[in-house]
Amino acid sequence: MSGGYDVVMGDLQDAATTFHTESGIFKQIIPTDPPTPPGSGSGSFDGSLSSLVTAIGLLHLQISADIDANSTKLQHAHDNYQHAEETLNQLFDQIADPSKIK
Repeated sequence: MSGGYDVVMGDLQDAATTFHTESGIFKQIIPTDPPTPPGSGSGSFDGSLSSLVTAIGLLHLQISADIDANSTKLQHAHDNYQHAEETLNQLFDQIADPSKIK
């Protein structure tokens, strides 16, 4: 237990997998090369609109990358807990049967 919370290994693994999958789905919502916005007749407005669409696309890609980064963090948390559990089980076995100590 960590801080009063039960850590469930399967839940961490499932969350990591889900975040990774959903980051890919989220990334596909907006195409990487969006169509050109329709012309308004004003060059300055068209330039501003194009810049805005580009900025939205870049922010969208950043959010997708952040979701995937959280997937990686969840996977690391899972791996760390699993390693700790294996190490504690190994220690317990050695305490229970000292002849197993290497």
